[in-house]
Amino acid sequence: MKQQLNYTLWISFLVSTVLIYLFFSSGEFSFILTLACGIQCFGFGLVFTTISITKDTSGLSKQTFICCAQALLARLFSILTFEGYLPSDATGDYVYRLFEILSLIFCILTAFSIKNNKEELFKWYYFTPVMLVTAYYVHPGLNSHSFCDISWVFALYMESFAILPQIHLFTKREGIIEYHTSNFVITQAINKVICVIFWFYSYEELNRSADESTISVAPWLSGYFVMVAQMISIIITTDFVYKYLQSWKQGIPLVMLPS
Repeated sequence: MKQQLNYTLWISFLVSTVLIYLFFSSGEFSFILTLACGIQCFGFGLVFTTISITKDTSGLSKQTFICCAQALLARLFSILTFEGYLPSDATGDYVYRLFEILSLIFCILTAFSIKNNKEELFKWYYFTPVMLVTAYYVHPGLNSHSFCDISWVFALYMESFAILPQIHLFTKREGIIEYHTSNFVITQAINKVICVIFWFYSYEELNRSADESTISVAPWLSGYFVMVAQMISIIITTDFVYKYLQSWKQGIPLVMLPS
């Protein structure tokens, strides 16, 4: 049942993506940011829909969803008040923002549904202070508004490590990984790969974006920090993605063994 539900949701997402591109996109390169955001939203929606039907949240990391909720909320502060970090593609006006809002809703509802797990080593408060300080001292200035610039880059830094508690939880559990859980991690990994592709061609704009009003001590490094943060997230998920692809290729469920 869970596998069939996941297939149905994937097909629905792919069809929706094509329709959004055909009817809402202006065809600009920055559409891939909307695509990345949509994939992330799909991941959160997939998890929430599945656990709402099955009432089973085993294997999900509450800490990961708390970290993601903080990141999504911070980014919304930025993109709902300013347009500096929105895709220049037509989908940046409404579709991108809608995806972010839906992601936050799904994420918060899921976080509240997951029970605390003593096996979770990494807590959200291990990451938040460090990412806030880093964002304060190294942030771009596309919004020309310090609070919203910091909010945007804090979200990006936070997301880079948010998946770590979930990956670590996999190493503490033995058995088959639920389809919605594994697909959630895969959607987050795909999101980061697409973001890396976009920022690879655009990160220099972040380095040049600071003005005299910025409080960043190293704004010329913000583009590099953004790239490194995205790469860290990809590295964290690399082993899991490899095992996922191997199990998919063999047509068998993904099984994790405790470390």
